[in-house]
Amino acid sequence: MNEIEKYRLKIRTYLTSVAVLAALVFTWIKFFDREYLGSFISLMCAIHFAAVVYLLVKEQRYLWHGRGYAVVLSLALLNTIANDPDYGVFWAYVMITYIFVLMKCKEALVVSCIFVAFTFYFVSSYYTTQVLIRIFATVILAGMFGFLFSSLIEKLLIKVDTLITKDPLTKALNRNTFHASIDSALSSYHRYKAPATLFIFDLDFFKNVNDTYGHQTGDRVLKAVSNIVLKRLRDSDQLFRYGGEEFAVLLSQTNQESALRLAEELRQLIKRHNYELEQDITISGGLAQVDKSDTSSSWIERCDKALYKAKKSGRDRIIACDERSADNDKLELSKLLS
Repeated sequence: MNEIEKYRLKIRTYLTSVAVLAALVFTWIKFFDREYLGSFISLMCAIHFAAVVYLLVKEQRYLWHGRGYAVVLSLALLNTIANDPDYGVFWAYVMITYIFVLMKCKEALVVSCIFVAFTFYFVSSYYTTQVLIRIFATVILAGMFGFLFSSLIEKLLIKVDTLITKDPLTKALNRNTFHASIDSALSSYHRYKAPATLFIFDLDFFKNVNDTYGHQTGDRVLKAVSNIVLKRLRDSDQLFRYGGEEFAVLLSQTNQESALRLAEELRQLIKRHNYELEQDITISGGLAQVDKSDTSSSWIERCDKALYKAKKSGRDRIIACDERSADNDKLELSKLLS
């Protein structure tokens, strides 16, 4: 999960926590006013909001992507508007604002339009035509501003996320994101036994490209290599620019044997590509499957050792790590001795 998503989850957690308290207060008020239907609906809202908060805190998961708000909030507020239009219509503005904060922009637009239509159905016989026009105009304006603001924020967040997580030249993920993804893969392995393989490679004799053809040509080669790899990877895989001409690929749900086949395919694709240079572009790489005693440092170190071995063996090749961690060897030895 990137920093932008963490920020969104934090905001939704705070707002939904406030909604839990507000729903409980309305449940109590309506119950003592003998509005039992409204009290029951408010209680259902409180339960739903509490479930959303629980999943946000415990699993960092947004229940139904916020679509549950479209149901429970609409029922609660439409019930209020139907029973007391003079009082309940003011909550329409709050509802529209809340929807655009808690839901995706396009979905929020659809829900708010449906909500506004039902609102005017309930209040149409209560107000005069002139008052209805004023209410309609202001609610529509609130919805328009909510949509424009939400749309702008989403676009800005996407741009900020790109700046934070991606290398501007190659469009691969950057090194900061790399370490967070390695930690996440390790966590998934220890929790769910989900296999993952890390593949690190760099371009052979890339300095000669920069020295002979210039850095602009070198940048063009880096972008071409990144595009080749990205086109071949699955959506669940991740490509990182690990260093100057060094890249890393994190392959989820992939064992070492399958990763080796993919890495060899990538090596051949990169080698066969026409870079319009007299010098051949090849890669050397090392890969390693996550081990039960790995830390992020030991996993990366095993890949680096395999990469170093590939370079020492003549370059233009991929070598899989055949070493087990020292901690794992000790564990197996202790089992035998016991």
